[in-house]
Amino acid sequence: MAGLDDGDSFFGDDDLDALPEDTLQDLENNAIQFTQAQTQARIQPAPSSDYGDEFDDEDLDDAVVIDQSRTAPLIPLYRNRNLSGHPPQRDQRRPQQHPTPSPVLPNRQHPNPPPQFNEPSRYQPQQIVRQNNVFRREQGSAPLPQPNSEVERLQSIIEELTKERNSLKNDVNSKAGEISIVRTKHETTIKEYEREMAAQRKLGEDKLAKQQKALEAARIAEKNAATERDFIKRDLAEETELVRKLNKARDTGKKGLDVVTPKKKKANPLRDGFDDDEIEIMSPSKLSPSKFQKRNVGSPSKPGKRKRKAVESPAGALQVIHSEESTESIQQAPMLDEALIARLGIQDDRFDFLGMMLDHRVNGNGVRTFEELGKHAYPSAPDESFQAIILGKIPSLGFKKTSKDLEVDFCQLLVTMWANCVEESHYAPVYLLIDMLTFALELSAYAIAPNIIDSLVLVAQLTADRVAIKRFQKCRDPLEKYIDVTACMSLLYLAAQGCMHDQEHITRFWRRMRWDLVLFMLSTNQGLTDMCLMIDLLSTSITPETFGAAATEMTYFEQTNHTLNKIAWHLVETPATLLSIEGEEPAGTTVISENWAESDIYKLRIRLLHLLIAMSRSSFACGILESNDLFIGRLVSLLSDEMDALARIITLGFRLLYHLVTKYENIDMQKKLSVIAGGPQKYILLLSRLHFSEDDLVLESLIEPDIARLAFELLGLLVTPEEGDAIHDAFSST
Repeated sequence: MAGLDDGDSFFGDDDLDALPEDTLQDLENNAIQFTQAQTQARIQPAPSSDYGDEFDDEDLDDAVVIDQSRTAPLIPLYRNRNLSGHPPQRDQRRPQQHPTPSPVLPNRQHPNPPPQFNEPSRYQPQQIVRQNNVFRREQGSAPLPQPNSEVERLQSIIEELTKERNSLKNDVNSKAGEISIVRTKHETTIKEYEREMAAQRKLGEDKLAKQQKALEAARIAEKNAATERDFIKRDLAEETELVRKLNKARDTGKKGLDVVTPKKKKANPLRDGFDDDEIEIMSPSKLSPSKFQKRNVGSPSKPGKRKRKAVESPAGALQVIHSEESTESIQQAPMLDEALIARLGIQDDRFDFLGMMLDHRVNGNGVRTFEELGKHAYPSAPDESFQAIILGKIPSLGFKKTSKDLEVDFCQLLVTMWANCVEESHYAPVYLLIDMLTFALELSAYAIAPNIIDSLVLVAQLTADRVAIKRFQKCRDPLEKYIDVTACMSLLYLAAQGCMHDQEHITRFWRRMRWDLVLFMLSTNQGLTDMCLMIDLLSTSITPETFGAAATEMTYFEQTNHTLNKIAWHLVETPATLLSIEGEEPAGTTVISENWAESDIYKLRIRLLHLLIAMSRSSFACGILESNDLFIGRLVSLLSDEMDALARIITLGFRLLYHLVTKYENIDMQKKLSVIAGGPQKYILLLSRLHFSEDDLVLESLIEPDIARLAFELLGLLVTPEEGDAIHDAFSST
């Protein structure tokens, strides 16, 4: 230790003087023995720790090691000195008490002795004391390592580290989960943004396309307006010229015998002091004979000379004697009336309508309808033909009214003649009258129909009843060859369309329609054409507050429900029609019927669905659809059956296509598909939809499973692997 190196000792000088002389002698005698014991103590290796405790060099630098062989006090035995030649008994017990000296204390000559332990000591060095008993007490009380407590401490440390590791691992996992969630949300946000951008882009493209269409329509309208304006300008110019001429003629007639001073002559272009007439006299060869005869041979006058008025002249006006020829020519001048000129246009419109009606021909060719009417007459008045009746009424039709009144009066005359034929059961000429009325409504339905529906609807229903009721009862009527129910329904539909522009007119039309006729005409015995006409006629009755004919015996709600039940029945049932009759059968004879063709059934159901969709746009009619007990169920049944039929068509058709494509290897599909618009693209889309029909596609789920495999084979022959992957991605993303 440093204290020892600096000269500190455990004994002072006074102590040395107090020692007896034989003590020093014993020290000299036993010097060799002490030296050998110290050497052996130093050479003897230090005991190693069973628990793996080792010391570092830094700990040894601060450690205090006590050599018991040197520090132990020497107690001389005065009595037995040099008698036996052995060390004293106390000295003999000393090596047994301290068999192994402590490690050597490092000093300045050996600053860093080699470490004897693997782990640094956890014990602080002890201070050296001078007293002998105190030193031994401290040396005997040095703590020894406790193996059990050390293991427990290490295990506790390991457990703490394990817990910390697990905690960190859990934190890492939680952070990784949060990162995954954030990444997923980010990807979802990106996809949603891309989807919204695509939708916005599509919406923008659609808006742009609509705007372009609107712009193109505006350009076309502008062009048409410009063309119409040019025509109007031309017509206006012609009318203005005509009016100018008429005014000029009228002014000429008003002048009559008035005599005024003639206008002054124009200045001569030559300005040479001579008149042209004088030159003409000198050179008659330059004039035509007619002009030479009409030349003025009067005296020449000064060019541009102003003449005095007759009033300013001091002499009275000269009396002019006119010849008789001039008077007659003046009297023959036309005197036109402005009122007559204004009525010329109206008379022309009337004559145009009458001319077209009188020139009408049945079915557009053949004999004129007006001539055919000359062959028919009332049974009560056989001497007066229909042609004579019409010609006798024409002079009194609307000549004191507007042109529209003439059209209405003429059509009303035809309706009256039709009603008289029905009253007298004379149906042979009815088809001619219906044809002329249809032609008149096609010319001007909006002007004519609202004024004749009161009588037209009644007589048309009475005529159709004679055949429609018999058909409803699955019978034939002999009058069917004279009465055309299709023509009657077409005429009613035209009249209803002419009343659609005014709510009051269309309501008045349906107040005069009978509910039972609607049910009769919705029977499949009437045929596809008549049923479709009745369905179209029903579509005109849809208003915010009404549907169908007006209520009669039952309530309006019950009546409309019966009509809807009749319509919905055709959505699920197979209709039948009456067979044609060869020859004539007695009236009231029941005939057999047969089912409709599939194409006719589809046409009827499509027309019915159009009517139902139109009903859904009205609040009143839509409430009828919702409250009906049978409609929704029948609609679902229709959709299910049609999907099954479509699946059967696809299955059978594709099996045929697969057989043809696989049987002939040299078949040129591109050439075969080029005959239709977009053939190759339709073929690829067809195969792709059929191949992926086994996944989760709804419309293709009813197709047989092996069709998907066959479609995959054909698709593999058509596309490359890259194109196949693209098709797979396209269908899997949907």
